Amino acid sequence: MGGRDGNPRGGKILNVTLSPHHGLPGMAHSSAARAAVENITRVLSIEWSRFGIRLVALAAGQFATETLRTKYPKPVVEGVAGTVPLGRLGTEEEFAWLVAYLASPAGDFVSGSVLTIDGARDNWFGAWPPAGLTGEGGKPLAEERRPKP
Repeated sequence: MGGRDGNPRGGKILNVTLSPHHGLPGMAHSSAARAAVENITRVLSIEWSRFGIRLVALAAGQFATETLRTKYPKPVVEGVAGTVPLGRLGTEEEFAWLVAYLASPAGDFVSGSVLTIDGARDNWFGAWPPAGLTGEGGKPLAEERRPKP
């Protein structure tokens, strides 16, 4: 796929990561990985621009997905929309529209960016763990872990 610059080797890479960008208590490993995805997107967008390759990272916030409904405790699922300033979860279709836009010629001049799609909920807020979302011993509720094989 060539770009408007005429480079026949050009193309687009859309890296998917997650919001928030500034860390999440109890998830240091995930926060570090998110930062790495954002930085490699920025660096490679510069290095690979000579080949006509564009890179963008998409930082997804809270979306209504099957994973959210089945992996997390019910109080988390029921309360998560209330943490989004727009007052609702994103839809899979909204994320797909962003991908389609960036993959289209309309996205040809977008490169080296991190686009956040999260209803304005980019940064964590309040105390940790959140009130009402703790289990036994005051520990934060967490995703269900798979048993070790």
